[in-house]
Amino acid sequence: MPQTVSFTKTSQLQAFTLCDYNSMAMQPFIQDILDRFVESDNLETALLDAAKNHAQIARVLFDIDPQNPVESFSLKEPYLFPTQNSALSLSYINPKINQLLNNGGSQVIRDPAIWADVHRVLHLCGRGDLSYRAICEQSSDRMVKFLDSLIKAWVVREDDPPQRVELPPEPGVMRLQHAALLFRSQTTGLLVDPQLHSNYSIPGLKQDISRAMLEGYVDGILISHNHYDHWHLPTLMQFAPDIPIIVPKVPRASITCDDMATRLQELGFERVIAVDWYAEPISIGDMKVHVLPFYGEQPLVPRYDIPRHPDLRNWGNTYLIETADYTAWFLIDAGTDPMGSMREVAQRIGQTFGSIDMVLSNFQPLSFNSIGTDLSDWGLDILGTMLSNPQIFATIGKEEGAYLSTLGPTGVAEICQIVAARACLPYAHSWAELGHPTEQDESLLQATQAELTRRGCNTQLIPWCIGDGYFCTAAREAASLACRPAFY
Repeated sequence: MPQTVSFTKTSQLQAFTLCDYNSMAMQPFIQDILDRFVESDNLETALLDAAKNHAQIARVLFDIDPQNPVESFSLKEPYLFPTQNSALSLSYINPKINQLLNNGGSQVIRDPAIWADVHRVLHLCGRGDLSYRAICEQSSDRMVKFLDSLIKAWVVREDDPPQRVELPPEPGVMRLQHAALLFRSQTTGLLVDPQLHSNYSIPGLKQDISRAMLEGYVDGILISHNHYDHWHLPTLMQFAPDIPIIVPKVPRASITCDDMATRLQELGFERVIAVDWYAEPISIGDMKVHVLPFYGEQPLVPRYDIPRHPDLRNWGNTYLIETADYTAWFLIDAGTDPMGSMREVAQRIGQTFGSIDMVLSNFQPLSFNSIGTDLSDWGLDILGTMLSNPQIFATIGKEEGAYLSTLGPTGVAEICQIVAARACLPYAHSWAELGHPTEQDESLLQATQAELTRRGCNTQLIPWCIGDGYFCTAAREAASLACRPAFY
């Protein structure tokens, strides 16, 4: 059997942009502020003392008026709204092997034009059907060295062809890790917020979904928003440059939200689509994609409910998928913010479609004042998000600062009732073994069911595991949908 190159099961990749490097430079200063605030419960004192301790970072990157430190505390505008945010490096590691050999690596990219070549190599490796020689023949000498470094780090290997899966032929939706979904129609597949061979994965998984498993099943990709557990550049580069990718339209790039379309074009993607909310549906194969608002998950609390600048927003999309066999609206981490409410969007959907076959959503009730003060628990993207409204540091861990940024069980039940959803499925609750639910699924399903019952809503909650699918098992008129394994 001919050997092929593919990603190893435990490999992890991570890209870093200019904003990421800036966030890493700020991190010790912000951690010092939070540590001092926990001790003193006085944000003003914590800010001033930490600024003395990190004088250069505080002076160069931040505005702090000693007479009014809390209200004035802000990143300087060039760092809030960087004119450039190019991806600068790609790190790669196989944690299982690295424990023995310490052989992870990083590719520094000084010329943005090189990203298209890196993209090509990652895509060719991701397919899982090409030999080392075949990939080298399509790569420059520099990229052959890059491929060799991936092999040396056991991030990719030339071995027997990787495991393939034969997915059920029926139309439906499949639950991949965390916020990733795969929608299928009779002929077309759309992948949502993919995380493959990602630094966000939890260690020690015995089975996972690999890029090679998806080969031949993905015709387009949908990105919901800029948070890195939904927006993972190395995963996206494992797909062909000509694949259509729909991303949110970002009026002004900021530390809170990158211009995702520009970033993908920089990486060599040729068919990037960013349209206004409620634009005409986008057709990919026999599926229609309706681009809808994403409200919620903004760094706001009642005491500080207006961002320092109106352009500082976590821009995103929710999407309604329309096929001949089903309609599905997935809400990701949406909720309510001063710009609008998903309730308003649901009312418009109800008027347009009458009812929806399935709603998919994160059921977790999240607020930005509950994320804790240990920055090692935050992603670099969340640090950037918090710095768009840093006064909310004063409410971290305090009940009076609570502001539910996602729907939670109550909001999910309300949305299901408004759109008369036949079924509702949880997702975006982290990683788990194939064939298992995530740790929070059971309690969140119970809480959401209680809210549905209280409302007299007949939407059926569907418990499902990572690697399961929810499929149409008969013609749409027969109203038959069923959950069963897809990737295991």
